[in-house]
Amino acid sequence: MNRDLKYWKESATVILAAGIRNHKLSESGINTQISQQPHERNLTLSSVAKSVCDFALLLLQRNQRSTFFPNAYVFPGGRISTADFSNEWIQLFHPYCQSPNLKLDTVKQTDRRSSIFATHRGKLGSQIPGEVAFRICAIRETFEESGILLVKPNNPDKDLNKQGVIQLAHYDQNKLASWRPLVQENAANFIRLCKELDCLPNIWALKEWSNWLTPTSQGSKRFDAAFFICCLEEIPFTVPDGHEIIFHSWMRPLEVIKGHQSEQLFLPPPQWYEIGRLCRFIHLQDLQQFSQDRSVEGCERWFPIRLLASDGFATLLPGDDLYPEDPDLTGETELNLTTSKSLNQARLEVRRLHRIEFRKPHDGTLYVNIEPQYKHVHSLMMNSHHNSHL
Repeated sequence: MNRDLKYWKESATVILAAGIRNHKLSESGINTQISQQPHERNLTLSSVAKSVCDFALLLLQRNQRSTFFPNAYVFPGGRISTADFSNEWIQLFHPYCQSPNLKLDTVKQTDRRSSIFATHRGKLGSQIPGEVAFRICAIRETFEESGILLVKPNNPDKDLNKQGVIQLAHYDQNKLASWRPLVQENAANFIRLCKELDCLPNIWALKEWSNWLTPTSQGSKRFDAAFFICCLEEIPFTVPDGHEIIFHSWMRPLEVIKGHQSEQLFLPPPQWYEIGRLCRFIHLQDLQQFSQDRSVEGCERWFPIRLLASDGFATLLPGDDLYPEDPDLTGETELNLTTSKSLNQARLEVRRLHRIEFRKPHDGTLYVNIEPQYKHVHSLMMNSHHNSHL
């Protein structure tokens, strides 16, 4: 845990995608399947409107008293704890997985590696590298908030990184329910839970996906959040904690986006963008294979910057022509830009686009015409009037 951080806290979240079998989900008018490949570049919301996605995402609704995006629908996750970096984890994983990276696939990325992963934690007193600890954090927080336990039995496997779509181990729900408040009260109890159940946090099932740093325009409460993705065979037993989380829903990606557009629910921009990415996938197996193959490429940290215009604002993302070359992440230097022009006029004056335009809180429109980095995919173009070159 990095105690030297002054301007933000570190956190981790996991996108849970689960296969749909016997669960009844609203079809939202989706009744036929299209043949586009998941990476086709010019997909739009209207072009997938008739596709039947065979997986759902877990969304958790925050308490209205939350100080960070109250009432918003988010993925499970939360702040890192010193317990996630505890050296006790080394003892628990031994002898099946040797430190330092515990058999996680080595990420190819060497330049521009996000500090949340690149920071040398040994200098901060922990033998646990960030790529391990933040996975443990996401798994622990998922259990605290939803009751879902992303663990595997404590026995050796030949290739932990190629488990495919995950079938969760079954444990007595009454026992898990008794442990849950203990873990919520003290994150160190998660280690004790794993010891009692003779299991390991399934860190290998969580694939590195993205990294978002809260913009300075959001206020003083900011997070550097590592996003992972995990694909499950079927929707598991899910119970919100009733405190931080008041409601949960498993929904197809397109249904979530439509719910946001119709103001039935609210998504913070990172969730909106990431779910838009997932709209490009029809089949869970394709998503799992893509996330497994892509995860070794790494990711870059995205620090959104706001452009105020006469009729709304735009969130600028890396690669956009107006995005600063070396932005001050601390917020001590004013980064937010202002123009007297309209959003449309400001957009037409630049060549490279990677921005979300807002005229209302639920009316985000993505404009992007650059290649995604690290073999990733961009979010689906949300409106049919997009002017993207991809």
